[in-house]
Amino acid sequence: MKVKLNLVMYSLLVLSVLFGCQNEELNVESIEETNSEVKTTEERLKMRGQQNEVNINHTYNYYGEQFKVSYTYNQKEDQVLKTEGDIEMAEKIFGNNGEEPKSLFFNNPKEGSTDIEIDVFDNQEDLKLYAFKLTGKIPDSEEKPLNTMAKGNCTSQDYWGTGKFYFYKHINYNTSMSGMNRVGRYYYKDHWVGSSYNDQLSSLKVTKPSQRKAVVYLYQHSCFGGKIIGFYQPTGSTGFGITNLTWYTMSGWWWWKKSWNDQVSSTSGWAW
Repeated sequence: MKVKLNLVMYSLLVLSVLFGCQNEELNVESIEETNSEVKTTEERLKMRGQQNEVNINHTYNYYGEQFKVSYTYNQKEDQVLKTEGDIEMAEKIFGNNGEEPKSLFFNNPKEGSTDIEIDVFDNQEDLKLYAFKLTGKIPDSEEKPLNTMAKGNCTSQDYWGTGKFYFYKHINYNTSMSGMNRVGRYYYKDHWVGSSYNDQLSSLKVTKPSQRKAVVYLYQHSCFGGKIIGFYQPTGSTGFGITNLTWYTMSGWWWWKKSWNDQVSSTSGWAW
C-alpha cells in the first residue's frame, strides 16, 4: 500500500514540476511577445512621425541678393522642428513687422518638390515687371469676354481658351473647389472667390498645351489686393501643380508664422 501511495505521490510531483516548467516557458514567451509588440508599436509610431516630417529647402532671390533656409517640418502637427541656413538674412528681409516683402514669384515650379526657388519683391508692381521680362507681353484677346462681373473698381472676366485652372480645399488636390475652377480659358480674373471658398485654398493645378505658356496669381484679399504669389510655366510642358501651399511663406521671417495655406480671396490666370 505504501509503495502504491509513494508512486502516486511521485507521479503527482513529476506532473507538478512539468506543468510548472511549461507555465514558466509560457510566461517567458508571453513576456517576449509583449515586449515585441511594444517595440513594434514604438517603431510604428516613430515611422509615422518620420513620414509626417518633410525637409523643405527655400532659395530666395531678393533684388539680386540670394540666400537659403532649410526647414524640417512636421505636417501633421503643423510645427517646424529645425531650421538651418542663412537665418540672419531671412530675419533681416522678412522680419520687418508688417513691412516685409509683399510678392512672391515661382518660375517653372516642380510638382511635389520641396526644393523651392522663390523670387521675392516688395510690391505687386515689381513682381509684374519681373514677370513681363521673363514671360514676355501677354497678348490681348481680340474676342469679347465670355462674361464680365463688376463690383466697384473690381472686375471679373473670362475669355475662352485652352488653359485649365483647378483649385482644391486641401493639400494634394483633395476636395475640388469647383466654383473657383476655370476650364477652357485663355485669360480670366476672379475678383472674389466667394464666401464658401474664401481663405480655404490649399493646393492647385494648371494644365495647358505644351506650346503655350501659363501663369496664375493668387491674392490675399478680394479685388486682387494684399500680398500676391505667382506661378509661371513656359512652353515645353503641359502644366504644373502646387501640392501644398503650407510650404510657401506669406509673411514672417519664420516662414511658418503665416503660410499661403487658407489665405486666398481672389485669383487670375493666363494660358497663351
